[in-house]
Amino acid sequence: MASIAELVEEIKTDKIKNGDLIVCLEAKNLRVVAMAMFKLIERNYCDYRIIDRLAELGELLTDNKFIGPWQFGHLAIATLSLLDNEDAKVKFNELFEGLSDNDKFLVENFIESESYKA
Repeated sequence: MASIAELVEEIKTDKIKNGDLIVCLEAKNLRVVAMAMFKLIERNYCDYRIIDRLAELGELLTDNKFIGPWQFGHLAIATLSLLDNEDAKVKFNELFEGLSDNDKFLVENFIESESYKA
């Protein structure tokens, strides 16, 4: 098993295996988690473990700053929306319904900003 540092390098060089992206989603370093989410969106890769982990991360709506006004939870929920997977869309809708109006705005704003393409 590769170390997190090795996996980060593989994400940067686009050599990471899809299966290793779930390992990155479990990392303690939220920068690594964000990189993995962006790669999932880029590759449109999704399975049940990814959906479950993104749903867990979707709870990080306070005190887990990503960038600008967005928290990691906003990014995770937006990722579910951006994946072309029916189960991910169902989970997105479920989580989105429970958000405050402000959090809904931030999720929609993140999606529209296309910041994940940077």
